[in-house]
Amino acid sequence: MRYEMISADCHLDLCWLPPDLFTANASPALRDRMPHVVDGPKGPTWITQKGANLGLACGMGSAGREYVPGRIHRADRMAETGLYEDGKRGIRRLTDPDLRLKDQDRDGVQAEVLYGILGATGRMNDPEAVVEVIRIYNEWLADFCSTHPERFAGLASIPNAPIDAAIAEVERVAKRGAVRGLDIANSA
Repeated sequence: MRYEMISADCHLDLCWLPPDLFTANASPALRDRMPHVVDGPKGPTWITQKGANLGLACGMGSAGREYVPGRIHRADRMAETGLYEDGKRGIRRLTDPDLRLKDQDRDGVQAEVLYGILGATGRMNDPEAVVEVIRIYNEWLADFCSTHPERFAGLASIPNAPIDAAIAEVERVAKRGAVRGLDIANSA
């Protein structure tokens, strides 16, 4: 494939992930501490047992904020494509590989460097659960990137603490393959 445009700032944020991703894939001991979606006052919202609000499902940006027309030009451009309306109907274009390819093609992008959830994990206040969330996300990301490896270059999320967990996750994703690099948390 000839690459004329590669986007290197492409989010696969928690707010667009499948609502049961973490609860369905967590170890039994940590399942109740995983991010999950509940009905909130502004719509489906990602939360944790410890009270962390991780944003609206299919929300705007890495924090899953509510889309408000006219506030952010970039968000308005995404809204013009129907992104947020699709999200409200359960169509997660950002995390469906085939739909994401259609968006790439519309935008004239041949490939993307993808990264994700370190902002959300930084708000969880549960270091043990964070390690599990990152492992689950990285496994999901590898599967996602494997669908079209010539178009998706994923960066595995790596916790910065505890250091043993960070080392183990680097080794695990290197052995697993399907991601092209690392995105390391810059705070505990």
